[in-house]
Amino acid sequence: MRQASLPAENLQAWSHFNNVELFDTSIEAHIFTEDGVDQGGGLRAKAHHGEGEPLVAVPLDLVLSKDRVAQCAKSDPRLKELIEAAASLFQTPRTAVLLFLVYQMTINSPDNQDPGLKLKTPFADYVQCLPKDIPLPTFYTPEERGLLSGTTLADALYQKSINLEREFDRLKEATDTIPWCQRVWWDEHTGCLDLGDWKLADAVYRSRAMELPRGAGVGMVPVVDMANHAADDRYNARFEVDDNAGTFLLVVRDAKSINDGDAKSINDGDEVTIMYGAGGACEMAFSYGFIEEHASSAREMFLSLSIPADDPLRLAKIRFAQEAPGVRIYVDKSDQVHWDSTFVWWACVNQEDGLEFQVEKTVDGDTELKASWRDAGLSADALHSKVLQDDLRDIFVLRAVVMIQQRVEDQGMQLAASEEDYDDTVPDEHNIRRPVYETIGRLRRLELDLLTRAYETLEAEKAKLLESATVRTYLERQMHSGVDPTGKYPEDDFS
Repeated sequence: MRQASLPAENLQAWSHFNNVELFDTSIEAHIFTEDGVDQGGGLRAKAHHGEGEPLVAVPLDLVLSKDRVAQCAKSDPRLKELIEAAASLFQTPRTAVLLFLVYQMTINSPDNQDPGLKLKTPFADYVQCLPKDIPLPTFYTPEERGLLSGTTLADALYQKSINLEREFDRLKEATDTIPWCQRVWWDEHTGCLDLGDWKLADAVYRSRAMELPRGAGVGMVPVVDMANHAADDRYNARFEVDDNAGTFLLVVRDAKSINDGDAKSINDGDEVTIMYGAGGACEMAFSYGFIEEHASSAREMFLSLSIPADDPLRLAKIRFAQEAPGVRIYVDKSDQVHWDSTFVWWACVNQEDGLEFQVEKTVDGDTELKASWRDAGLSADALHSKVLQDDLRDIFVLRAVVMIQQRVEDQGMQLAASEEDYDDTVPDEHNIRRPVYETIGRLRRLELDLLTRAYETLEAEKAKLLESATVRTYLERQMHSGVDPTGKYPEDDFS
């Protein structure tokens, strides 16, 4: 669908007509980094602001969240019809707002010839001012995607693309019988909605949604979401809500919000910045399309894990555990590498260790999968604590460390194997854009460094565990039984 666009400068007038207050702060269409890179739009102070002083105040009824979409539907019959038909998509805050964004895009689009679908709202005008060219990985070219080989972003992007297609198919199935949707979106001749529009709505939301203060959920805050990101020690503005005034405020960071107690101030001409999140390099590239210029570490990464195919309890474990099948590798504030996984314990304990599954009938006649550990009932979230309290704790931890280290090594080998292809690639204007090429290169370097450090940390942890009296006794006993202490059978044992 063709998108209607207005220059970002129009947000200044939009703010005036929708009671958004700008306190000596301007909205600018172009903000440049120290290296002269255009970051797109942003906010800039036009006078000195001391700590805690307001920069922007947005009426709460302009904060775009799931609840606000429901409120808008009360006065818009077609929007109400849409969210009732696509009820499964409306259940989550993200897809609820995506439905609303696609609806506003349709109202704005030159392709919309339906006279009954012209209800203009402040949100429709706001959406026109948002960028339509968003450098998120979901818009990478096939050649750019190829450069992600070996990075955790490659798997994340693959899963994201599948999910976006599924969501779009659900939208079509749910709304295909609504007359205006059939006519404007799905008709063979007059329909204009396609997967690219859903991807654009997702990119707009993902790159602009923020965690609202005081547990108010997630939403988009017009004008405030123009602010660019800065690292934890560099950003100079934060959020708060003024219930009495009914506004969402962007204010200068104060001493209470800074760990070192050093208050901030903003001078005339300074860019106003916020911190988007404390995620790792992959998450920043995935959600925002860039990695911090001064980042010295990938911070964290998520690697998938799988239960061995020859594990007789594999299917029962996967069904019962309901855990994300992977491990999080991360760096703490003291620059030490750690790992965290609840799924790995399901992968490395077996029936001979004391894990059992039973299928029981419920009072309704259905069947329910039950688990037990050492003949005692086991809940899905309790295995971790049970294993770490067990007399054979060191054995189970050793199995987990070996499994995770092997996964880290595999990921590192994939990344290293594709390094030559990346180095031999020459950016161009179309297939491989230079900003994307540089972002991918930074991600590759940071992730390889973290994988190397993680492997060394796990090796040290493994060596320490092998000195454990529990492990040494277990190894001596297993030496005569033909069982691999890491939880795998030896190659000549086909049982």
